Amino acid sequence: MGDVRLSFEERKQVIKWYWKFENVNEVQRQWRREYDTEPPSRLTITRIRDKFEVHGTVCDVHKGHSGRPRTATSDESSTAVLELFQRSPNKSSRQGARESDVSASSVLRILKRDKYRVYIPRQQLNDDDPDRRLQFCEWIQEMVIREPGFMGSIIWSDEAQFKLNGTVNRHNCVYWGEENPHITIEKAVNLPGINVWCGLSSRGLIGPIRFEGTVTGINYLTMLADSIFPAIRALYGNDDFYFQQDGAPPHYHRDVRA
Repeated sequence: MGDVRLSFEERKQVIKWYWKFENVNEVQRQWRREYDTEPPSRLTITRIRDKFEVHGTVCDVHKGHSGRPRTATSDESSTAVLELFQRSPNKSSRQGARESDVSASSVLRILKRDKYRVYIPRQQLNDDDPDRRLQFCEWIQEMVIREPGFMGSIIWSDEAQFKLNGTVNRHNCVYWGEENPHITIEKAVNLPGINVWCGLSSRGLIGPIRFEGTVTGINYLTMLADSIFPAIRALYGNDDFYFQQDGAPPHYHRDVRA
């Protein structure tokens, strides 16, 4: 492509490809596929990348301010971001961007450059869990063969508890670190809050349904009869469906299973 000047949109697309593939050759392949023309040279692509890393923009910086909060790759900015996540490793990249006055994309780039990874808390596995999961996968495969529409007839459900102090006792938590911290998530008890149930299926969202107080077999059964199953029937009519529950104690109450 020689020294032909790229437009702003073309430079922006180069950056998108580079941060997706992290490979100059792949950027050139994507360019050929998208524009059906000779791609920019390797030198041009690396210059665009370097400008974006230094200035946080693909605009011509001599024409005025780019609008970025701060130079994202300066030692000062990098140190501020890393210290922020060392103090509070459970922040999201957007929270880190707001608090450090650096763009969210630059925060992610700094963390990635310094070998930080995001760890999501998972439920601890017991010794027999791998075998049970394998059995479940094999059962799913058999059901899909037996009933082609099987996956579309499943209603996946779960509950979450939202505390008034802003915490949620579920999976929307992350932890940034250079290695897996193997942390234990402690639950706050006896704090006021609300419980929310929600179902998801191929036909749409069911709920969310809010209910107060501790979840017991009795009030869970009442919610099934009064709210959940009527909402399901509104979507499925008389069609058959499979209702998934996560095995919490109220789900195994004798009246619920009856």
